[in-house]
Amino acid sequence: MPELAEVAYACSQWNKGLGKKVVEIITHPTTRVYREEDRNQFAKDFIGSTLTHSATHGKQMLFRFSKSRWLGLHLGMTGSLAIEDPNYLASKYDALVLRQNKQTLVFRDPRQFGRIRVHLGKEEPTWWSDLPVSMLDPRFDIEVIRFSLLRHAKRPIKAILLDQRYFQGMGNWMADEVLWRARIHPAQLGGKIKAPSQRKLFKEISFVVKGAMSSIAQHGGDPPNGWLFHVRWKDGGSCPTTGKPLMRQEIGGRTSCWCPEIQKKPRN
Repeated sequence: MPELAEVAYACSQWNKGLGKKVVEIITHPTTRVYREEDRNQFAKDFIGSTLTHSATHGKQMLFRFSKSRWLGLHLGMTGSLAIEDPNYLASKYDALVLRQNKQTLVFRDPRQFGRIRVHLGKEEPTWWSDLPVSMLDPRFDIEVIRFSLLRHAKRPIKAILLDQRYFQGMGNWMADEVLWRARIHPAQLGGKIKAPSQRKLFKEISFVVKGAMSSIAQHGGDPPNGWLFHVRWKDGGSCPTTGKPLMRQEIGGRTSCWCPEIQKKPRN
């Protein structure tokens, strides 16, 4: 599933359409991404409106249109955004097609785990404004970490980092990257992580988030060389720091990767 930086990059694909009017809308007749929304009413509400602003928050996207129209998108596992030529013909995986005079904005989702949300009103929707603080927000501080560890003292830290109530946009590879850099085993229980490791955890979350945003979010692709990301799924992969073999195992419901040399097995 796309994580914070991948979502930011995907969102930017529609930026070419900013300031342009939507002249035609095609909604897929059977895709599940509309959930509670009326796809036919959506087309009526948004036709003739102009895309004015785009934003991301964790794994969520929000597009603002003129006439007090708001479009929320969640990519799910296989969703993506694209810009096509103005005469583009919709394919079977295109959940939403917004045609403008000089380009076509497309939301594709083959497995239909994504979601489209609609809001009509002058103020941004509450399902956006009520989201937890972003890891990119100055208000995100070490107290978020301390609170999450205290509240979920008996959960492994890997599972806590993936909890979107605290770490908006954190996904599997980012969590592994953070823990590797902080030298914390993914199975360590939240309540066992002491103050020095909490500070290290906060520092490395900030580093990974900013590094991903300055690389992946800007041009797509992968994070910088030397990151665990590049070797975490390779059979026989070695730690970029120690050169020692990496371990992989399901922890907290997700496959995790770590270096036993520097991420010592906890005595929980």
